[in-house]
Amino acid sequence: MKARWEDLATRARGLATHLLDRTDLDALAAAADLAALGTLLRTRGFLLPEDATTADAIELAVRRTAAARLRLLARWAGGRNPLLAVIFEDEDRRSLRAIIRGAVQGAPPDLRLAGLIPTPALPERALVTLAGQPTPRAVAALLTAWGNAYGPAVLEEAAGTQPDLLEIEYRLNRAFADRALRGARLARSRLLLNYVRELIDLENASAALVLASREADIPAKRAFIEGGRYLSLDVFLESVAAGDAGAAGRRLAVALRPAGLGLAFERWAGDAVEIEHRLLLYRIAALRAAERRDPAGPASVLGFVLRLRAEALELRRLIWGVVLGAPHGDIAGALVSV
Repeated sequence: MKARWEDLATRARGLATHLLDRTDLDALAAAADLAALGTLLRTRGFLLPEDATTADAIELAVRRTAAARLRLLARWAGGRNPLLAVIFEDEDRRSLRAIIRGAVQGAPPDLRLAGLIPTPALPERALVTLAGQPTPRAVAALLTAWGNAYGPAVLEEAAGTQPDLLEIEYRLNRAFADRALRGARLARSRLLLNYVRELIDLENASAALVLASREADIPAKRAFIEGGRYLSLDVFLESVAAGDAGAAGRRLAVALRPAGLGLAFERWAGDAVEIEHRLLLYRIAALRAAERRDPAGPASVLGFVLRLRAEALELRRLIWGVVLGAPHGDIAGALVSV
């Protein structure tokens, strides 16, 4: 039976009214210090204790507020949660990549948690526990013990004496792609399926940029994830063989132009964070257009979650801009409306 989204779409649009707009961001960017910023966030519904006046405490409040909204969405979704793997597990995958990368690099646990959004499957306590593990193997073993699907996906590679970080990340991505595609097909939603397939394209494009700019121990073909919409294996391999990330980006841009994603790769300037932000904003805009065409479909749900992620990213930039004492105009100018 085809999943129905009318009730969840309506509730997601209601939740979206609580997200910050450009006027809010400009007001927050003008905060004189962290105490003033905390007060402004508190008045806008963020779960911020009165004594939270440090950057880490404010960032934690931002993450907790985002997590509370995702929990509410999950509760409303009810039996449709398995169909929404693309929403919740996309955040889980991002969190696990950051935590495992931190374990490989020996980063302090608090740095491994920076910017991560808890989900129903990996709530805050679980993320804190995972971030405290000393090795990728310990992270994978703990996930496996919890019955989390991403533990077995990376356990073998993580168990080595010198685990390959890229290989672990590719295995996480493949596991996510398989589960998200399965959920989208069960939902029988063309929009949800195309959304997942474009996500796979973007992961393949990001992998191609990385592999084109440095030598890797694994064959390029192993990094490719099946199931994308626009980016074929041949184009992926051609991009990797281009010799540098700039040339690879231009080749990828041609393949991704039908999706409207090409421009971000044509202007590739070596900043992975910036291109991810630009792609996020494009996908938000595309989902808004889809929502106008079909207000009762899943576009409202997907769009809300992406706007929630964008808000968390913007607030993190803003918090550290205040910490560093950047001029108000510089902080506001670095933000992009969510």
